[in-house]
Amino acid sequence: MLRTLTEIPEYDTAPEDARPTEALKDLKVSGGRRTVLRAAALGAMTIGAAALDLGGTFGTKSAKAENGPAGMWGWDRNDCADAYPGGYAEQNDTSGAYVGTAACFGGTWRGSTYCASGWHKNGTYYYNSGTIQGNSVPVYSSCSGRNAWRWTVNGMWYRCSDGNTTFYGGGYNGQTYFTICRY
Repeated sequence: MLRTLTEIPEYDTAPEDARPTEALKDLKVSGGRRTVLRAAALGAMTIGAAALDLGGTFGTKSAKAENGPAGMWGWDRNDCADAYPGGYAEQNDTSGAYVGTAACFGGTWRGSTYCASGWHKNGTYYYNSGTIQGNSVPVYSSCSGRNAWRWTVNGMWYRCSDGNTTFYGGGYNGQTYFTICRY
């Protein structure tokens, strides 16, 4: 005989001819049938929620290699330990949105100025209100054949992507500099 939860009598309103159950007599818990039913329902919901999250829907997903435009390879971890086994001391950005704060290392110049879509620029760009032309090319030789790696500073991660930029105009006559895109 099936009953709904509302039809199950409370423990203090049992019929006079009711006898206590023998099914859970060896179990050392306090509470009644409703407590057991609530525990079973909560357990089923927990198992169901865990099954939904098997693919990482609600949690963190495993890291995947970050690859940028034009096949630029990036690290899937937040260091460049192969090239810098002891890590490195971050250096202040020299241009862009975060001038004066440190996250990346190396290069003549570092900053968001050298980024396009989060990776080092690739192509011709104009700086200083169009008076300086910069021809940028990403490089793959700075971090064990990778173009970029992620670096963590104060709990925030940044992508440091390497490139060479050749400048013309405004006193530059084809000088090439190692530049770092900080994203």
